[in-house]
Amino acid sequence: MTVPPGFPDGCFGAGHPGALYEEIRAHGAPVRHPELPLWLVGTYAEVHEAAADPAAFRSGDGILISEIGHAYDAPPTMMHTDPPDHTRYRRLVAPAFRPKVMRALEGPVRDRVRALLDALPAGAPADVVGGLAVPLPLQVICLLLGVPEDDWPRFHAWSEAIVPGAAEGLDDAERDRLRIECGTYLVRTAHERRDAPRDDVISQLATLTADGDSLTDLELVMFLIQLLVAGNETTRHAISGGLHALAAAPGQWAALRARPAALLDGAVAEILRWTAPVVYFLRTATRDVTLGGAKIAAGERVMLLYGSANRDPAAYGPDAGRFDIARAPEPAGLAFGFGPHYCLGAALARLELRILLEETAARHERLVPAGDPVWNASPLVTGLRRLPLALS
Repeated sequence: MTVPPGFPDGCFGAGHPGALYEEIRAHGAPVRHPELPLWLVGTYAEVHEAAADPAAFRSGDGILISEIGHAYDAPPTMMHTDPPDHTRYRRLVAPAFRPKVMRALEGPVRDRVRALLDALPAGAPADVVGGLAVPLPLQVICLLLGVPEDDWPRFHAWSEAIVPGAAEGLDDAERDRLRIECGTYLVRTAHERRDAPRDDVISQLATLTADGDSLTDLELVMFLIQLLVAGNETTRHAISGGLHALAAAPGQWAALRARPAALLDGAVAEILRWTAPVVYFLRTATRDVTLGGAKIAAGERVMLLYGSANRDPAAYGPDAGRFDIARAPEPAGLAFGFGPHYCLGAALARLELRILLEETAARHERLVPAGDPVWNASPLVTGLRRLPLALS
């Protein structure tokens, strides 16, 4: 098979590269990358197996292509840890995402969605990335963290700087400056909330202890940065990709409006399956292991291709390459990963998508394409930078 040079960097000009994913899956086993020292893992079964087994496929040696070739020595994010460290880390932060926290957010999220929809010109072309997909998750994360509204634009700039390839026109020096600025802000805020706690996630995490254990300042800040990115960039691309898919399928939008109670949850699940905003994460084999028929040696990397797994006909049937909000929800999509690293913010992303679809469907009969979409160029997250639609 032929893998384009620089994959995955050069393959996401219009969403997930479906033809390449099909070729990887058709190979019948993980495929060696022709240039990089890693295996491409593209079927649902293979990605699911590797993600579920951190004893065989670890994260601590790095999860990004940029981390290949040297020991991972940056401050640890939860994504870069393995059990038992990961178990401890997750146990300490999980209380901030309890169901009651998500329930308390439903009203504020709905208020934000309604305000953003009110601001869009009814029936006229508008960029729903800038009007809906970018501001909603950013505002919700800032509300969750307890960030003053005056600082919200700074959080958008910081989030863009952190994700590889997400921001256009930033040189390395400016990107580093923004990252340092973000970390400094979060450290200062965590210290302030520890001394004077409020009802927000930063306060909860800064003051939380479990069996005498608590997060260090570095662990806390790295988790907050991870939360900022995971709760902002990825949800943004799920929203914009979902609206793009629904605008291209007017019959499905009409069905959702006619039967929201029956189709809303399925629409959210299908959007997440279809968009799979995170392109990949790497894992490193801890021992000689067989995955999908391929013999992978200890120390070799595997690239888990979530978008490919989410469109695998072996898991979703022969129409896996078609967007369908009435699709049976099983098996669970891999947009949020699987196993120990399953995304803590999955319930929050689903909440935002559900409320956005519900409120938009209640107001607008049609989602009409009003220009060419513009896709981002990030090798890590795939999504739209601009999506002109007329909501009428």
